[in-house]
Amino acid sequence: MEDRFELVEQLAKYKKENEELKLKVEELTDFFENASIPLHWVDGDGIIIWANQAELDALGYLKEEYIGFPISDFHADQNVINDILDRLIRNETLYDYSASLKCKDGSVKHVLINSNVLRKDGKFIHTRCFTRDVTEKKYEEQRKNDFVAMVSHELKTPLTAITSYVQLLMRKWGKDTDGFNMQVLSRIEIQAKKMVAMAHDFLSLAKIEDGKIHLRREKFDLESLVREIVEDAQLLTTKHNIRSGDFKGIEIDADRDKIGQVLSNLVSNAIKYSPMGGTVTVTCEKCPGEVNISVVDQGIGINKTDQKRLFDRYYRINDNNHKEVSGFGIGLYLVSEILKYHQSEIKVESEQNQGSTFHFALPAEFK
Repeated sequence: MEDRFELVEQLAKYKKENEELKLKVEELTDFFENASIPLHWVDGDGIIIWANQAELDALGYLKEEYIGFPISDFHADQNVINDILDRLIRNETLYDYSASLKCKDGSVKHVLINSNVLRKDGKFIHTRCFTRDVTEKKYEEQRKNDFVAMVSHELKTPLTAITSYVQLLMRKWGKDTDGFNMQVLSRIEIQAKKMVAMAHDFLSLAKIEDGKIHLRREKFDLESLVREIVEDAQLLTTKHNIRSGDFKGIEIDADRDKIGQVLSNLVSNAIKYSPMGGTVTVTCEKCPGEVNISVVDQGIGINKTDQKRLFDRYYRINDNNHKEVSGFGIGLYLVSEILKYHQSEIKVESEQNQGSTFHFALPAEFK
């Protein structure tokens, strides 16, 4: 009798636990099926095996039109989905990965993807992929970039004209004995050139954001480019000594104007972050098949935390040591993006109050 009573009690316990488990499963199922965030699973072959209602509603498909089909069918950029799947197969976790999804009505939604893989005994079971619609934000950024590009373009023309007129006056008055006129004209020229460079950076930013940047590769002598950058930079500062190392006999195959923009921004940045003056050096190291180019300053340095975000768009260091540094936080971002187009990468080594070194490598030939 006692055994029977224990058995009934045990069965009642199991029944209660089973009901609780069933309730949790129903709640979790409801959570995933009816969550407001789009979610889908993809198997190791790239086939959609499940999607919640938010995902279907966002793209406008019925279940039978979406589940069971390759996920690549719904991506506007095949290179992007191939990269996503490759990364996930390598067991990477994706955070805010930009992608474009095709809707049933023919429109395209711009999304950020967060995803990783469920594995059992090392076997790929399925992805866990959340998507966040950023289409409006993307269009807003596009409108902003278009506006910035238009304003920058409109500014560049009169500024270039002002610079030309100033240079004409300087040539005319260069023979005069009145040093004051030449000093004023020289300052006007310097400020106009700064504004032209700023407009050029904003135009480059807009092109990069639109994916419209194109490289005009050519073989050119690196020494002549570095000399131009150093001479132009020296005109803009009286507190700093701008020097260059030995670049003789180095020829690279790249976009000369854009590599010039990279060097100009790095030197300008070195000047900004060396408020007490000192020497800024553009130097290089010849390595087998490539040249490692460095811009070294004796400035206030950059802490490790800020170094991680230095090349983010619009990022500005916010502390008392850097509060007087001017700029919009796009120079180093442009450096990073232009070098990516050249299959290179900008790196920084810095200690606070001990200066900074920015360096990157490019394929090169040596004569």
